[in-house]
Amino acid sequence: MNEAAHLAGVSVRKVEKSCEEGIVHKKKYTGYLVKREVFHVPAETVVYTAALKNCANISPNKTFKKHLWRFLRTVRRLEGSFGVADLGEGLMLDLDAIAGTEWSLARSYMAAKNKYLTSDPEMLGGEPIIKGTRITCRSVKGRVDAGDTFGDLVEDYDGEVPKEVFEVALTYANSHPVRGRPRAGKPWR
Repeated sequence: MNEAAHLAGVSVRKVEKSCEEGIVHKKKYTGYLVKREVFHVPAETVVYTAALKNCANISPNKTFKKHLWRFLRTVRRLEGSFGVADLGEGLMLDLDAIAGTEWSLARSYMAAKNKYLTSDPEMLGGEPIIKGTRITCRSVKGRVDAGDTFGDLVEDYDGEVPKEVFEVALTYANSHPVRGRPRAGKPWR
């Protein structure tokens, strides 16, 4: 759910709300990189939530949302395109125009995540890393947050790790924040 929300550019709460409304159905799985139970939503959730975000002036009701979700789940995606959704009552949505960028990002992220990232309990305590290295996703996030560019990262690793891999690691780290309490400082003082 975190990844879908991050890729769509919405809060995790928006995705959770669509699950609570009974529109998007989540399933519990053991995580691919972190071996604990997590909730997964269908990939089309990215397009669904991005479309709702980008059509904020419509103020959709539950029927509209159900029609949109049904369209997304039943339409045959031709080469990653959703086309125009006819949602009845004269409402047509060009999903490629309002959520095409998010869908493109989601597709490339889904393909690259399994290809470039891994987790092994014997290495770095199971922290998700870039395959073939000891570079954690969180360390990539830390470097980018500190001001480094992807070009700096590629240069530091002599071009052995392509820019695309660092982008995937950053997306993973941004969509999976550190759990628990912050270590520094005591807020009650």
